[in-house]
Amino acid sequence: MSEYQYYEFQTADRPLTEEEQEAVGALSSHIEVTPTQAIVTYSYGNFKHDPKEVLTDYFDAMIYLANWGSRELMFRFPKGLIALEQVRPYCLEDFVTFEAVGEHVVLDIRLDEEEGVDWLEGEGVLSSLLRLRGDILQGDYRVLYLAWLKAITLDDPEVVTADLEPPVPAGLQNLNSALGHFAQVFEIDSYLIEAATASSPELQERSQDALRQAIVRLPREICDDFLVRLAQGEPLLSVALNRELRTSIGSSPVQAMPRRTVAQLFGEAERLRTRARQRQAQEAEKGRIHGLQILAQNEARTWQEVEALIGKSQAKAYDEAVELLLKLQELAVFQGTQAAFQAQMAQLCDRYKSRRSLLERFRGAGLSRKDGTA
Repeated sequence: MSEYQYYEFQTADRPLTEEEQEAVGALSSHIEVTPTQAIVTYSYGNFKHDPKEVLTDYFDAMIYLANWGSRELMFRFPKGLIALEQVRPYCLEDFVTFEAVGEHVVLDIRLDEEEGVDWLEGEGVLSSLLRLRGDILQGDYRVLYLAWLKAITLDDPEVVTADLEPPVPAGLQNLNSALGHFAQVFEIDSYLIEAATASSPELQERSQDALRQAIVRLPREICDDFLVRLAQGEPLLSVALNRELRTSIGSSPVQAMPRRTVAQLFGEAERLRTRARQRQAQEAEKGRIHGLQILAQNEARTWQEVEALIGKSQAKAYDEAVELLLKLQELAVFQGTQAAFQAQMAQLCDRYKSRRSLLERFRGAGLSRKDGTA
């Protein structure tokens, strides 16, 4: 299998200038650049520049995918709009980090999994995840919790099992499309997510009345400052205003709940997985019994079908006949009529004893003994 590496960068707050586009275009002979996007794909070779530096200099979001299992998602934020004291608990060294770089803060989610990952084409992935940057700016840290949840499955179990989980954000039981796609791209265990939701409260939308009351309480000088910045076209001003209002309203992006250990989360996920397997097994058994009950109503006709298929003297027909006989054998066990089944099989073997290939199929399927009898 050939090598596949995919880098994509996107802007969110403003497009690139013509000078910036030229600078980005000079980074690689493999790069495709527009005012809002740059894509680099390699079948052989590597990107010669640090993706984090490219992101910090020009873009707001980046994704990196490789067919050997590497997955990396980065977002750039204006430093003043990220509450580092709130997001630090979701960090896990080498997996989920926030780093201050000049006037920005960069979130780096790198979750490398070298075995058992699905092939994933990069086109369209970053666009489906870009909303998560805005969610984080608005104080929605569900993606950070999900990233931490995946990271603990990749870290050394002996190191992390006693660790406590970070604050559990509200709304984990109702993931939006971007969060769902994030969980899919990074292959997060659905049972681990389900285990985490037990401590996740419902997501509460702020009412218009609450917003109006919070705005009324803002000091006049702060209101004037926001109006001036609005007139100047400052990007992400609504994020800054909502952060100010959240402080005024007194709401928190997370609710204080008893924190569980990683071992407890793993244990609950395994219990959920076991129960799901038991339900699937029960449903499969119900389906099997229902099928046998239907077969019992058509048992005589099925024996006739077996005879008709054998009569064709064709390899494919013989195989189909064996499949039907195995179902009839299962029905005999279900009904407790094995003796009657064996008697009919003995008659078949005697009637077609000259057809060696047919008898070999019977023996191979365990329908008759070596001597050809049932």
